[in-house]
Amino acid sequence: MNILYLYTEIMGYNLPIFAQLVREYGATVHVIRWTNNKLTPFVPATIEGVNYHDRSSFSPKTLLEFASNLKPVVAYISGWQDKGYLPVARLLKQQGTPVVMGLDSQWFGNLRQQIGARLIRHWYKERYFSFAWVPGPLQYEYAARIGFTKNEIIGNLLSGNTELFSQAATSLTDAKQCLYPKQFLYVGRFAKAKGIDILLEAYVRYRSTYHGTWKLKCVGNGPMDAELLQAQKNDSAISIEPFAEQSALVSYAEQSGAFILPSRYEPWGVVAHEFACAGLPLILSDQVGSKLQFLIKHYNGDGFSDHAVDQLAEAMHRLSSQSDEQLIQMGQRSAQLASTLSPEIATSSLMSVVKDSVHE
Repeated sequence: MNILYLYTEIMGYNLPIFAQLVREYGATVHVIRWTNNKLTPFVPATIEGVNYHDRSSFSPKTLLEFASNLKPVVAYISGWQDKGYLPVARLLKQQGTPVVMGLDSQWFGNLRQQIGARLIRHWYKERYFSFAWVPGPLQYEYAARIGFTKNEIIGNLLSGNTELFSQAATSLTDAKQCLYPKQFLYVGRFAKAKGIDILLEAYVRYRSTYHGTWKLKCVGNGPMDAELLQAQKNDSAISIEPFAEQSALVSYAEQSGAFILPSRYEPWGVVAHEFACAGLPLILSDQVGSKLQFLIKHYNGDGFSDHAVDQLAEAMHRLSSQSDEQLIQMGQRSAQLASTLSPEIATSSLMSVVKDSVHE
């Protein structure tokens, strides 16, 4: 049984999904992926039953031939960003293969989206896609707006590696009981869209206005590396680590007391699921799509309006003022909320569109 993924750039959280499809369904997973113009230096690990193919090695003709000869039971396409994937989607749909489109964009209802939704509904949906796979309710509305019916929309698109990150949550019952780490953690690209400048300015205000004592660790890479280095020169309480494999992130979670995601634009934010799973209290901007699922304000963390430096500084102060017992309880609640999603749940959602005969 073959499963085809037509992808742009794959990330670490994709790998447990691929592995689960192999383990649970005995599938051979073929992933066509971009290797040029990548935003991160991530290199996927070798997984038995998972075959990676370089997108640039295919011509339009050979890509069609490859997909047709593969005869996948289901094909996943990560949106319409790569127009070269669309003829493949159309051919497979005509051959009776369920073609599942991933959709992580939030519906805002602005004029641009409303016009785009009409075009997609009439031009893309019927021609190329059988189902929309979305991570949450904000994306569900988008899928409905572009013509997918209730029976054509499946959930649970994006899951973190719950088996790996839950290892960090065990520290809530041992190491963190003895000494709770007084450190905020950010993991992601060092880019304006991720709100790095907002985070740094808020941290300065947290330190000066509130006399905050928690440290700040930033893990990642990106175009704002220089700003991070300057901030570190100005305050030794800020530490910077380069882009890291997921196993290393577990250690950072164990060494930290809260996770911050200050994004200006974050359609979903798998990283919020990962660090909720790791048992960290969360501070998330209103732009983080997964906030609805993994954060309840004052229950397992705090939130703030994007661009609002003063609100983020206040949220940092409010959270760092909690007792160790309260912070541990918040972390346990984060882990509980994170348990509503896993690679097993995500893959089961994908395979729900496959004909019953394949499951027998």
